Amino acid sequence: MWAALLTAVLLLVLTLAPPAALAFTLPGRRPPSPAAPPQLQGRSSQQEVAPPLAVQQLQEALDGRRPQLGILSPADGALLPAGPWTLRLQVEDWPLVDAGPLGLGPHVVVQLDGDPPLPLTGTTTTMRPLEPGSHRLTVYAARPWGEAVKGPGAQRQIRLHRVAANPLSQPAPGSPQLIAVSPRGTAASTPLLLDWLLLEAPLQNLRSGDASWRLRVSLNGDSFLVDQQTPLWLEGWRMGSNAIQLDLLDGLGEPLNPPFNSLVSEVTLQPGAEAPRWQGGRLEPTELAILLGEAPPPSAPEPDPEPESIPEAEAEALMAAEPDPEAELGTEDQLGVGNLAEIEAATTDVPDPPVPPTSAEVAEPPLDGSVAP
Repeated sequence: MWAALLTAVLLLVLTLAPPAALAFTLPGRRPPSPAAPPQLQGRSSQQEVAPPLAVQQLQEALDGRRPQLGILSPADGALLPAGPWTLRLQVEDWPLVDAGPLGLGPHVVVQLDGDPPLPLTGTTTTMRPLEPGSHRLTVYAARPWGEAVKGPGAQRQIRLHRVAANPLSQPAPGSPQLIAVSPRGTAASTPLLLDWLLLEAPLQNLRSGDASWRLRVSLNGDSFLVDQQTPLWLEGWRMGSNAIQLDLLDGLGEPLNPPFNSLVSEVTLQPGAEAPRWQGGRLEPTELAILLGEAPPPSAPEPDPEPESIPEAEAEALMAAEPDPEAELGTEDQLGVGNLAEIEAATTDVPDPPVPPTSAEVAEPPLDGSVAP
């Protein structure tokens, strides 16, 4: 009797318990909360910190923007010929700013397969030739510090082919895709932005504790999990090379859509390199206006003018046109005998000028004042 009563109570508790109480949690993990900020669940030498002051200023100024991107050409699924090709984009509600010495303002980033990201402040560019087979072209709006905008319409992806399509080399259309955004390359100082982009990701946390995916981040061998598409600003990077690995997992911790969603990249921390302006202190109002495209960038100082050089061919022509002094004077052969005779005759016909009398030849008057006869 007591066993039957205990079984009935247990069934009643399981029936009335909320889904969060039934969520399965892997060993060492906490059920994620949709309202909580990203939790670094695991072991890591990095610490999450606040963004730089300049980033906070720019973030506040751009919060009202809702960028919408479109790929005008080539078309999705296009078979491209050999050689370079032209990419044409359509960008709305997102300024494209080259702030000169201040760096990039808002821009777009083009990612072709695993190539380094290509930042653009225009809507047309020439792309490298494609290898035979299939390729992924991803375009997304980016903030001045490189963070990908996660809003609807802020990213687009198409498939391109050359020679022939090879669909097995690409993730299936509509399947989850992980794209590494930041950091990469060389950095001068910290904190560094850890950011990624998820395309076609499963809906997350429809119920409390119901995570459809998790991202495992491994930095220099230390790993932690995050369950939201929220970028992280991290301190604790080591000097020189830093290894970054991102693995997209399902709710049970298994790889999600492998092998496409396991990515490895590198960032090199190199003190002494020039840091971007957004990594410095608070922006001045003029700097903020320039980075947002509301004021023109400062003009670079003009270099000193170089002396104008004459092309070699023109210099040779000028030298050939100059008269030869020796040629103007001429020689006996050039003047001829007749000309010499005329010159000698002209010089002999000219009378000599009169010679003034000497003082001895002039008569001196008598001393008595009389006139000499």
